[in-house]
Amino acid sequence: MDLITVHPDELTLVSNIRVAKADDDLAASIRDHGLIEPITAYRGEDGALVVKHGHRRTLAARAAGVDAVPVVVTASPNADDAGKAGLMTAQWDENQQRRGLTTREQAEAITQLAAFGVSPAQITKRLRVSRAVVDAATSLPSTETLDAYELTIPQAAVVAEFQDDQEAVQRLVAAAPRGQFDHVEARLRQDRACAEAEAAKAAELAEKGVTVLEDWPEYGSPGEWIHSLRTADNERIEVDEDEPGDHMAALLSADVVNVHKETGERVPEWMIYEDDEADHAPSHHTPRSMCEERMEVEVRWYCVDPAARGWKSLGGRTPSGPLTEEQAEAKREADREARRDVVAANKAWLAAEEVRRSWLRTFCNRKTAPKGSAAFVTETLLKRSHLLDFNLSYQAINYVDTKEPEDFPDAKATMTTLALALVAHEVHTCKEHWRSQDRGTGAYLRFIEGQGYALSPVERRACGEEVATDDL
Repeated sequence: MDLITVHPDELTLVSNIRVAKADDDLAASIRDHGLIEPITAYRGEDGALVVKHGHRRTLAARAAGVDAVPVVVTASPNADDAGKAGLMTAQWDENQQRRGLTTREQAEAITQLAAFGVSPAQITKRLRVSRAVVDAATSLPSTETLDAYELTIPQAAVVAEFQDDQEAVQRLVAAAPRGQFDHVEARLRQDRACAEAEAAKAAELAEKGVTVLEDWPEYGSPGEWIHSLRTADNERIEVDEDEPGDHMAALLSADVVNVHKETGERVPEWMIYEDDEADHAPSHHTPRSMCEERMEVEVRWYCVDPAARGWKSLGGRTPSGPLTEEQAEAKREADREARRDVVAANKAWLAAEEVRRSWLRTFCNRKTAPKGSAAFVTETLLKRSHLLDFNLSYQAINYVDTKEPEDFPDAKATMTTLALALVAHEVHTCKEHWRSQDRGTGAYLRFIEGQGYALSPVERRACGEEVATDDL
């Protein structure tokens, strides 16, 4: 057995138990550090060095462009069937016994490098991992999570962030193998932000003597919603939030909404137009540049004792028929469930939108269009050409390279065409589509699902599937 150094081109590759391919990561490692584990070879009848173990290392060394690799030269195997069987058995054992680092071991290695003073940028370069993985590993309070659950390092960092909420942890862990982790994470962050906003508003109102309702008032309560009350002079009631007065309660609901940057007033999505559409937009609508998304807490005012305030119920209303207490309770419960479903679905849609658009940005940077793209683009042009308005060019820059398209090679031009069709669908989606089940949005969601995107429950509802409120 001899250890020699030769150029990788001098090695001859013959049959191997696995199909060997040049691995980019291994090639980069060899380029940076050299070949750490020698290749095993034997001399053929013509004196050529024939690789016995190390086919992938040989190909990677060639791809790395190194001039020399270490080779251990061993005895030649017998040329008969027994010798060939022995060689195959040895290759089987080598490949079966090879084990990569566990996820926990990877995280601990990154943490140790950081402890040695290696910067995150250098760790990313040396280990050839993403910056997100490095940041997640160094933020983990403990790597035990990676032993308890099958998670990636970034996923483990998210689980650690929610470790005080066992229900949230269970939802995240259960979502990981189903490809729903990002959706659940986005929803949990949204719920937490909403809860924090509601808690802050509740504390503010409590200081003013307002009772904050945890749920809708019970049937038979003497109170009434403010919009259903009038003053003694039959005038509408406007509650002064700074001085709401006695006998007042409020039901809070936080959500991310569009607001006018100057006035702070809410702007419905359908009243927003893109800035380059000014010539065609109604005067009472608002340009996108004047809007911003903001967490807002809606306060629904309720008076627990209207008589004490001198208020009366809104007159002129005639019930369709007397309801028994059981019927009234059933109606109230149905209304509450309907509202709960709308609130949950709207929040779920906004959370899913964030994940979906992030996925779409990555997908649109593919070099070639996947199979089935031509049919999708054709259907978009024939049946949904209204989506391809001048707003598309304004939005497309967030997803694709729009510079000098005449210089694009055919593959890139085809992929860009697909990307534009997808972006056209995406920018026209809205919260209403989980309820109206727009056919175009459904076709769009099913297409990207076929390309590897994991639909969230509310997106599956938009495609026509039955999804319970508690599953959103």
